[in-house]
Amino acid sequence: MRTFGLRICVPVIAILFAAMPAVSATAIHQVTDTVRSEGYLKGVEAYKAGDYEAAVRLWKSEAQKGDAWAQCNLGACYMSGKGVEQNYNRAFSWFRKSAEQGNDVAQCNIGNCYHKGYGTRHDFDEALKWYQLSAGQGNAMAMTNVGVCYRLGQGVEADSAKAFDYLYRAAGKGFPVACNELGDCYFFGIGVEQDSDEAFRWYKKAAEQGNDQAQYNLAMAYAYGDGVLWDAEKAFYWFSQAAGQGHSDAQYRLAESYYNGIGVARDSVQAAKWYERAAIQGHTDAQYLLAGCYYSGDGVDEDHYLAAKWYAKAAKNGDADAMCQLAGCYYWGDGMLANYDKAMELYEKAAELGNAEAMYCLAEYMVNDDGETDYATSFERYARAAEMGYVPAYNKVGNYYYMGVIDSVDYKKASRWYRLGADSGDADAQYNIAQCYYMGHGVNQNYSTAAKWCRKSAEQNNVYAQYLLGTMYYQGQGVSLDYEKAIMWYEKAAESEYAPALYDLGVCYYYGQGVSKNRDKAIGFWKMSAEQDFEDAVKALKNLDK
Repeated sequence: MRTFGLRICVPVIAILFAAMPAVSATAIHQVTDTVRSEGYLKGVEAYKAGDYEAAVRLWKSEAQKGDAWAQCNLGACYMSGKGVEQNYNRAFSWFRKSAEQGNDVAQCNIGNCYHKGYGTRHDFDEALKWYQLSAGQGNAMAMTNVGVCYRLGQGVEADSAKAFDYLYRAAGKGFPVACNELGDCYFFGIGVEQDSDEAFRWYKKAAEQGNDQAQYNLAMAYAYGDGVLWDAEKAFYWFSQAAGQGHSDAQYRLAESYYNGIGVARDSVQAAKWYERAAIQGHTDAQYLLAGCYYSGDGVDEDHYLAAKWYAKAAKNGDADAMCQLAGCYYWGDGMLANYDKAMELYEKAAELGNAEAMYCLAEYMVNDDGETDYATSFERYARAAEMGYVPAYNKVGNYYYMGVIDSVDYKKASRWYRLGADSGDADAQYNIAQCYYMGHGVNQNYSTAAKWCRKSAEQNNVYAQYLLGTMYYQGQGVSLDYEKAIMWYEKAAESEYAPALYDLGVCYYYGQGVSKNRDKAIGFWKMSAEQDFEDAVKALKNLDK
């Protein structure tokens, strides 16, 4: 399974359109001191009771009288669409009225509008100006955003030291987004010396306040032992907390935890569930792995149509592995209508993105305009796939040299490619290098070495290797002569109805080699072999009649 590596640092502006920062995306100023008007206070009560329309009506009345907090809250309602139809332009207008009266939260919200282009133009310079006005009044969210602007060079020349300073001040006020960003500064050494222990401390402060990104970062710290002892169960816990808040990366990692049984008992049903939640949010790796779950019926009912659907979504997001798998669906008509041209197009795109399997498949399915195999192009693509490290391609390149498909036969080159594949565990390549040693093709003939590689391949159920190993035991080549072991390997090959193995089993039963003589069994094996037109078996049956 694919899995995320270490985190990357992606600083984000704290976008909380609210009258009191760090509450929620639509938090409302709920101070009930005596200086607030009766209409304002009734609006607070209505909002707390879930009667957003009444809150909007009451705040609008006060906002029109010039109440800065009512104006800010009304802007937050227009921004979120609670109690009123969502309207960014009106939200910006009310934030502006409040901000111009010096309201620090409205000033920060105006900065957010300029930063994201909500209800006004996208303008980093203006965003920074309003953030700084708000930060000057001690607003922690604004301080955080000024820090991020300095970190990213948005509206100002990038300055890691100043970024750290602003984030440190905001974190000191307990603002969870700032605590998380400060954790990143320590983790990645941004404006301060790298310190995983200190990063962990700040992530924990933010995570315990419910910040989903910090919860994810804390989980990653436990998962990798960064700044804290490795603890899979605690990693799982914090992934769960962040995932429950809709954090897509955490949902993906939670799915991985369930799938691989890390920090929790393995549960493919739960894994599929969390892959799907992340996939719905556009998480590409989750989409790819969810497709695999549907394709194999792992944690969900097998459904190749849904598998193709999710491969398509991941492929649209630029995932080369998904493109390759989707190409296979089109090629074989698996989960969708077959479409050779679409399959080739996707294989080409995936190969261009460095997917070695796609390059290999292009070689496998390479035909020219006349419908014949284009061996030259096919070989070129096998070779490129091999250079990209795709193990099955080693054997294919070896085959082209061994059989002289492009140029003259070259056993030495063939044996070198077979050996690369064999060392990488490819059963076909192991069999072919065994053949090279058995025949002395490209290497010095060596039955013992041939038997070694033949056994490795046979144990991976390569039928040709099983038969050859049986033959080597039968003849005592590279191993001690042993009819019983010969029979064992012939029988394994015969399970795949391999005609030569069926014939030789018949010989063993006919002459009582490694087994008791049994003419009827011998004839039975020869008949099965003869049905495949194996010449020796046909002759053996004919000779019985003489």
